[in-house]
Amino acid sequence: MGIFSWFGETEIERKHKENEIVVKTLKSKGKSKSSINITVGDIISGTAIDSKGYANEVVIFLRRNKKDR
Repeated sequence: MGIFSWFGETEIERKHKENEIVVKTLKSKGKSKSSINITVGDIISGTAIDSKGYANEVVIFLRRNKKDR
């Protein structure tokens, strides 16, 4: 993938790629406790839906390095 390939992409292609990039796998907070893949698209939308349809809220926390605390 080169830098010029970005110019030819449509918004639909970009959204599809966002939903393919898995950032982390976590357990759902719903009753099923199933594993869900958190994707870039989930982080942007703020929710990740598990296999049973439970909507998990996705929140990112930033903190200082241990040396700076």
